[in-house]
Amino acid sequence: MTAGITERFKLKERSCVCFAPCGEIKHIAVLCGWNMAELLPKLSEELPETLLFSAEADGGRDFTPWAAPAVWEGDPFSGEGQAYLSFLLEDALPNLFEKYGYFDVKDRLIAGYSLGGLFSLWASAESGAFGQAASLSGSTWYPDFTAYFAVHLPDETKRFYLSLGDREPYGGPPVLRAVGVCTEKIYAILLEKQRDVVFEWNRGGHGKGIENRWRKALRWAANGWKGRKA
Repeated sequence: MTAGITERFKLKERSCVCFAPCGEIKHIAVLCGWNMAELLPKLSEELPETLLFSAEADGGRDFTPWAAPAVWEGDPFSGEGQAYLSFLLEDALPNLFEKYGYFDVKDRLIAGYSLGGLFSLWASAESGAFGQAASLSGSTWYPDFTAYFAVHLPDETKRFYLSLGDREPYGGPPVLRAVGVCTEKIYAILLEKQRDVVFEWNRGGHGKGIENRWRKALRWAANGWKGRKA
């Protein structure tokens, strides 16, 4: 495990956590998922010179770009992703820059799991704030998202990582089973527009091997930073 310090704090009433490795910090990674406080020190092994940050989020509210019906019984998706993105750009990043120094866009990653992966792709299209974006088992099945992404394509300097479990297209309601086709569409869109993109299949369903899927995505990000500086 990389030596460093885990800091927990509140920002705009949201619980936040960051892991700052000892020594020089060259990059920053914003991770959109759950139970991240326990994972950050472990994941730092893949990005030893990177400040890792995660902020409290309600996935159905904060990670969704627009309102949509519920998939399971319960509340519908409320589509308040813009407010969460504004929090990251206007509150979280400036706070971290003040504490740890400024990080250029090319040295910033946004990555997420499940609805967090959907949010990461959407945020990369909505904002020029991140040079790399990773979607791990991302909810690309979300209504109208592939059509949106085809029109709001991020600029050519950004890099993308997509991953899915090979059982994900076979479980859950029909709308969820479309995740394979939808992710392949996004991959095809990025390839057609000559973006730097990787699509990787993992064994298992949506909830299998989550930590390992995070590790793979972060290794990809680290390799991108190394290649850029080569």
